[in-house]
Amino acid sequence: MAYIIKNTSGLLNTRFTDTGRLKLSKGKLDIRYFQIGDSEVLYNQIPGYNQTNNNIIEAAYNAQNSSQNPETNKMHIKYPYYVSGSSGNTYGLAFEDSQIYSVFNTAAPRGFFSGSANSWTAKTSSAYTISSNYILDLCSNSGNTITLTDDFCSTTTGVTFSGHFATIYYDGVGSCNSGLTANFPILTYKIQSVSGNTLTLDRNIPNYSESGCCGTARVLIYPSGMTELYDYNTPEGYWPPDVINFESICDLGNTDVKIWNMNIPWSVSPAGVVSTLNEDFTKYNSRTYLGSKEYFGYQELSGQTFWVSPALTAETTDTYYFNSYQKPVYQNPNEQKAIAIVHYTNNAIDSFYGEKFALRPFDPQSLETTGFARNFKVSIPWLMWHKSSTGQMGETFYVDPDVGVQGLFQVKYMKSAVDNDMNNPGLRYYHLWDTHVNNLGTPNRVGKVFPDIKTIVFDDDEIVAALSYKSNRNWTLPAPSLSLVAPNLCDADVDDFGVIGNNQEYMYITYRFNSTFGFTDSLHCNYYSKVQGPSDECNQDRQNVAIKFGEEFPFMNSGCTCFSGFNANEFMVLAQLVSGSTTQPSPGAWKKIDFTYRVSGDTCNGAISPSAMTSNTFIISYDMYNNADTYDLADYLPLPEPSGQEDLLNFGEEYFFYGNIETDIEATIYEMRFLCNLVSTQFTNTTNPTWVPGTNSFITEVGLFDVDKDLVVITKLQSPIQRQGTQQFAVRLDF
Repeated sequence: MAYIIKNTSGLLNTRFTDTGRLKLSKGKLDIRYFQIGDSEVLYNQIPGYNQTNNNIIEAAYNAQNSSQNPETNKMHIKYPYYVSGSSGNTYGLAFEDSQIYSVFNTAAPRGFFSGSANSWTAKTSSAYTISSNYILDLCSNSGNTITLTDDFCSTTTGVTFSGHFATIYYDGVGSCNSGLTANFPILTYKIQSVSGNTLTLDRNIPNYSESGCCGTARVLIYPSGMTELYDYNTPEGYWPPDVINFESICDLGNTDVKIWNMNIPWSVSPAGVVSTLNEDFTKYNSRTYLGSKEYFGYQELSGQTFWVSPALTAETTDTYYFNSYQKPVYQNPNEQKAIAIVHYTNNAIDSFYGEKFALRPFDPQSLETTGFARNFKVSIPWLMWHKSSTGQMGETFYVDPDVGVQGLFQVKYMKSAVDNDMNNPGLRYYHLWDTHVNNLGTPNRVGKVFPDIKTIVFDDDEIVAALSYKSNRNWTLPAPSLSLVAPNLCDADVDDFGVIGNNQEYMYITYRFNSTFGFTDSLHCNYYSKVQGPSDECNQDRQNVAIKFGEEFPFMNSGCTCFSGFNANEFMVLAQLVSGSTTQPSPGAWKKIDFTYRVSGDTCNGAISPSAMTSNTFIISYDMYNNADTYDLADYLPLPEPSGQEDLLNFGEEYFFYGNIETDIEATIYEMRFLCNLVSTQFTNTTNPTWVPGTNSFITEVGLFDVDKDLVVITKLQSPIQRQGTQQFAVRLDF
């Protein structure tokens, strides 16, 4: 209990009483009446005493306490006003006038980088890294055992251990603050062992010395889990110990988790994973998020529909990407191999992001911009995105990109296929877009944002691949265009018998680049394109499959420049023929077909050039497919065996989102508001025994009572207000 501080407190001090909270918990809160009173006013004429300066006791939770003795307490309005005259009833009728409105704020930007588009810099202090004070000499290191050199960057206090992650910036200069203004590989490794400054990693680093590229790379060491740097094992208590011990209040800023989480659940193993030889998706660490994958609509085909158009027509999917010829490719939920779930999960008790992301439509006439969807940004400063129209590393994605295209910011709904009670209107989401407008006049969608769950989902297969540490690449690869072609029509080197025979057969296609001259091997393209066989009704002969690439290799380096983009000297098509429209390719049944002979290298190091990829048509024939070797991903990336290699990095081991999130936040205020009307002829006489009829009286308190006349809400005024004429008090509590 305390007194209202006159110079800093609000004019009205309102609280639910203990009894009010009890009845609210039982669903029995039914406010009917009000009283006004002057219980803390002394009307006797005492020299130096002025009623308007009277100190008022603040509203108390226990103004009525319904707990059992000895806690039971009633401190009702001691001296209420009569409704009429100078006797009788003291209860007026309270009129409900509840209000609903939204409030907006801006959440602090969180993530691993500072800066903005085209000028990002990694944060290197001890708040973000175990250590940032190492560089790697690329001329004298290769393989998976490397020796680091001390090179101060920022003050850090951590010690590097096995299990930590090492992110290496292969920029050739090893600078701490040069920023991400060039295009170079950034790869993350799991540390297997540490001996002084020598680290053993889960896989080989690029061997730059073979290509004559000497230089240094900055190495940033990150923890193996959230609690070592970013979070706490247990949250701060509601009453911190320092407060209970009457000592200084603890620094609540320490509980601010400065990064976002990310998990990539796979519901099928990547192509080339043979479950009898290597761990499959059932053992990937993020498998506990597969239920979320189903909930968000990326798993079971029959579980949901998507109401996607302005007319809200139902579709089986609302996930699509554009191939390298700008043709949309739709993916049904059962075709989605993996998604990247970006979320903010920590042990802090503070609600840093309010009730939801604020995503108001942009209004150019508004002076207040807080709350606009255009303020929502998801940045990946290290991503080399194949859709980039600028050829610059780093992308920022928006739900409402300012690119001059109408209709991008539209609310969509996922509806349950079995529970109609959910479907009015359904689970709200918005598409997440880049800023590169394609030939169809639209940017590229990469995922969905669920503002009410405060979750971002990347569903673009290639961005998911780049976000995975295990993929061994920070660049994305385009999806080709597929078509059927008659045998020997375009390529005299293939046989006369087509590879696909009827419309019940489908061929899935993806591809991979290899580097045998020391750069790095990585995950194949994670887009699985498919083509349907010829229609039986047309009586067509068997067909071959033609593969063609558009101009979407902006980061492919033909080998003439060091520390720029990525390069390769081998190109392989991965193919799998299946029967039936719902049959998905089996991870262990892909075949690899070497087409390196069709993409002769440039003069620099024999590397494949972008023009070699776009100027060729690659045709798969019957003999070519059937004589091909089975694809084994373990030939290119070290994969853990089914047992005994738990410490080796695998897919699904991501736990933080290596990027930045910026958003405005929103809270909906449900204001319980009751009007207490005092007409000029009523509530003119108080029961206060010190008051003299005919003199001025004052009001210091308003109580709201339920149907049982229990005090459920009490309001205290900062200073006594004279009772005069017609007055109205609005008692308000926000929820």
